[in-house]
Amino acid sequence: MSAFTQDAGPDVHQLIRQLQAREAELALIHQIAGVGGVEVDLRDGFRNRRSPEYLEIHGLPPTAANESHEDWVARIHPEDRTHAEGQFLDALAGTALDYSAEYRIIRPSDGQTRWVRVAAQIDRDAEGRPIRLIGAHFDVTDAKFAEQALRESEERFRTIANSAPIPMWVTKLDGQRSFVNQAYTEFFELSYAEALRFDWRSRVHPEDAARILKAEQLRTLVPASPILPKDLFAIEIRILRTNGDWRWIKAVSQPRFDEHGQHVGFIGVAHDITAAKQAEIELRASEERFRLMVENAPVMIWMSDANGKCIHLNQMLREFWGVSEQNVHEFDWVDTLHPEDRGAVVGVSSALKKRCSFELKARYLDTKGRYRMLDTRAHPRFSASGEFVGMIGANVDVTERDEAERARDLLVDELNHRVKNTLSIVQAIAHQTFRKNADPVEARHAFEGRLIALGQAHDLLTEKNWENASLGQLAEVTLDTKGANADLISITGPSVLLAPKQAVSIAMALHELCTNARKYGALSEDEGRVRLDWSKADDARAPLCIVWRESGGPPVSPPARRGFGSTLLERTLAHDLDGEVSVEFEPEGLLCRIALPLDSSVVGIRS
Repeated sequence: MSAFTQDAGPDVHQLIRQLQAREAELALIHQIAGVGGVEVDLRDGFRNRRSPEYLEIHGLPPTAANESHEDWVARIHPEDRTHAEGQFLDALAGTALDYSAEYRIIRPSDGQTRWVRVAAQIDRDAEGRPIRLIGAHFDVTDAKFAEQALRESEERFRTIANSAPIPMWVTKLDGQRSFVNQAYTEFFELSYAEALRFDWRSRVHPEDAARILKAEQLRTLVPASPILPKDLFAIEIRILRTNGDWRWIKAVSQPRFDEHGQHVGFIGVAHDITAAKQAEIELRASEERFRLMVENAPVMIWMSDANGKCIHLNQMLREFWGVSEQNVHEFDWVDTLHPEDRGAVVGVSSALKKRCSFELKARYLDTKGRYRMLDTRAHPRFSASGEFVGMIGANVDVTERDEAERARDLLVDELNHRVKNTLSIVQAIAHQTFRKNADPVEARHAFEGRLIALGQAHDLLTEKNWENASLGQLAEVTLDTKGANADLISITGPSVLLAPKQAVSIAMALHELCTNARKYGALSEDEGRVRLDWSKADDARAPLCIVWRESGGPPVSPPARRGFGSTLLERTLAHDLDGEVSVEFEPEGLLCRIALPLDSSVVGIRS
């Protein structure tokens, strides 16, 4: 027996030492990993052995003695106690060989609440009765807090996402939705579960479908770095609503990465940009209408940049300067200014610097080589952000208007002059007619006749824009040779044009000669006649000769006093018109000769 013992002894001791070494290694592993080991002998109560790590996890002193089942139960958090103890006892009473649990304890050492996870093995005898439990306790408080924080974060995300007024979603790598918010389900009018399974691509407009990438194509675009360019995964598409409306959507997605930097899917949002798209369409339509209106406007319209360089000329202005649409940017309008108007550039430069409106009137050389007067009005243009971008203006060709204004001014001056002259004539007629001791009735009739003669002369001049009057028409109207005096007065002579002043004076003279003949001369008797002749030599310097000849009337003699007719013939015709007048009282009747030069600005005789 002793020999056997001596032979076996070294092997047993060696085994013991090896076992002790393994236990030491295991203890070291438990220490490093923070694993609390426990062994419970279930054959006689709940005798147990606990590692130092177990004691630390449970807040027990290193010298803590064997504890009872009740001591363990007492450390369990009141809210978890009943469930944890029941779960343990059920495991022992059953047939399972494994036991695991999670519960909270309140550590006696510091009163902290800690989460403990238990993983144990139950050894049973041949009848299945538990004889021993060997397990490990882990402090999983930090993990539980992290899980709780994650759940709270996810709950906050869901709350925020569901409160957002725009659709949001989260996808897996394969493109399957793992989350959609309430706005997403409302947009597609689906339940949450239906929305997760729904293939949203089926609602995309056919014209936009080809631009949508598949999940595997999207994955190839995700760079290794989480820092991505803006709008890398952005697209504008039309999606059909359940009510049949097409809505413009701008979908923006960003890759999702896990804690290891691995790409795990996408998160995205969708903005309904239908109103913006409609506004964009209307803006383009408005711009096109504006372009057509400007291009075909009956005025010259232009636009410049901030430096005053032309960037647009409408059709009328391009035709005015002979500039093609392609060469507008190279055109410099300053080169077309009249040399005398070059100073206007200073005002334009000042307006550009001050960014204010300006008005300009200057002459510009057109494509036909003519200088045309253009009236320009321009206003500054600003971008949506308030930046000055240039000027827009309109040029109106006022050449004819200015010429008309000058003509009007000349006409007004001429009218004033003529009115003054007419008033002077009327005043002279009145003065001579209503002279002292004149018979009122006779004077009134004479005054009316003289005014009528004056008016008839004015009518003829008005028909010719007061440029000239025909001597033949003047004599015909004044002497009424086609009316009451058709058989009494005859007129002959070539076509002669008289200047306005000459026409008025000769008309008055003929009226006085006719009045005198009717009162005292040839026309005072039935057999009396008057002949009016005029002639002019071909020489432009030769005077116009007019002859008034009466016949068949009573004998005539020089008057005892000088009347209006004598004064008119001598003062007006002889003096004012630089003519010569002679009056002879012959036995056959009165003979009056008038010679006066014709105005060089008026065409004289036409045969």
